[in-house]
Amino acid sequence: MILTIAIKELRDTWRDGRFRIGGTLLVVLLIVSGILAWQQTERTRTERLAAAELDRENWLEQGEKNSHSAGHYGLYAFKPTAPLSAFDRGVEPYVGSTVFLEAHRRNSAAFLPAQDATNMRRFGELTASLSLQILLPLLIILLAFGTLAGERERGTLRQLLSLGVDPVQLVVGKFLGIALALVLLLVPLMALGAWLLSGTGELQDPHTNSRILALIVAYGLYLGIFLALAVAISARSKSARGALTLLLGLWAFNCVLAPRLSSDLVEQWVPTPNLASFESSIAADLKKGIDGHDSRDTHLQKFTQDTLSKYGKQNVMELPFNFNGLVMLESEKFSSEVYGHHYAKMWDQLEAQDRASTRAGVAAPLLALRTASMSLAGTDLAQHRHFADASEKHRMEFMRVLNEDLMNNARPGDHNYRVGRELWEKLPPFQLSTRSWSELWSGVQTAFAILCAWFVAAFLWLWVSARRLRLEVA
Repeated sequence: MILTIAIKELRDTWRDGRFRIGGTLLVVLLIVSGILAWQQTERTRTERLAAAELDRENWLEQGEKNSHSAGHYGLYAFKPTAPLSAFDRGVEPYVGSTVFLEAHRRNSAAFLPAQDATNMRRFGELTASLSLQILLPLLIILLAFGTLAGERERGTLRQLLSLGVDPVQLVVGKFLGIALALVLLLVPLMALGAWLLSGTGELQDPHTNSRILALIVAYGLYLGIFLALAVAISARSKSARGALTLLLGLWAFNCVLAPRLSSDLVEQWVPTPNLASFESSIAADLKKGIDGHDSRDTHLQKFTQDTLSKYGKQNVMELPFNFNGLVMLESEKFSSEVYGHHYAKMWDQLEAQDRASTRAGVAAPLLALRTASMSLAGTDLAQHRHFADASEKHRMEFMRVLNEDLMNNARPGDHNYRVGRELWEKLPPFQLSTRSWSELWSGVQTAFAILCAWFVAAFLWLWVSARRLRLEVA
């Protein structure tokens, strides 16, 4: 009986003008957004590869100079695009893509795409993820609001139930019929999109297929929630108009109000670090030490005395190596510890905001889906932190190579020491490693748990609503 009802509902849905028009518009939007995102990703990838090649050439051709001076000459670390960034841009437009690496200072990522955009960016970019998160639920509402409420108005629902049709089978059959229609509409697009997106981006991720599968599950749960709620509300409403009004209200709360409201509330609970205070705190700790414990000057004085005692010398000029190079190494370690302390606090605060926003998905499933979507697409805050930490690690290796050369090869007191391309080539280009699947999953498991809870709750309400239909013929 369920299969018969599902096939009949599938046939009716496929013939429905709302499905044809809405489905066609959705398909067109998905195709257009996919093409635009693919073009943007390829353009960005080409530009960054060209910039990285030019920066590498400039580094190798900088000429002869003191090795520590080369640290101030600096170089860039470019953030590679993730394979699925064309599907969901996430935070990419609002965070930098390039970090300048130089001596004594840790810089934040610069060149934010949002800085060069128009005011229209505040409405979001046209991406496949946006279409599935916002527009497809609207299509589901248009298809499902009258499934049972419409039959109740026409009087056919009482007839069906009086003939002995089980109300649970009727409701489940209608749910499956609409779901099958949507699957037939989306599966070809999903297969094509997965094939195209898996070949884009610079970052080669062995977990790309797992990411795509998890994305399909996450969006399947989200759309299943909307469909179950739509059919349940239709079963409980006395009129199709009432069902449509209530469903549109739920859609507006989930897709329009909840994201804005959660953003404001999270900002109050976990305030975003102030840039001016952040930089002034770093400057203060560079002078006074973290939490006032040993300033840089005091630390280096102790380090000098310890080094002289270790080698049994009275003057740094008597040491068997260039002491300036060793001091530069220790100075970099000190400053890196200070920067790392403050950046870690900043990242922890921002990630706390993300966790709070994800938990707000208990009230609106879109919030949980957005977290899962960005994380699986590799465009979330955790991925950007991974890039920032990797670029700092590369900077420290960069400074270690240069300062160790100064320490081991320059004579004490030699201010005319010069090196050239042979040393510059010892520093390899920046490469960003991929995150492990366990690390990735730890960032999305809460979002998946919330989506699963919503899915189960929606189906329980659908089952309860179906059982209540018996009262109409009692």
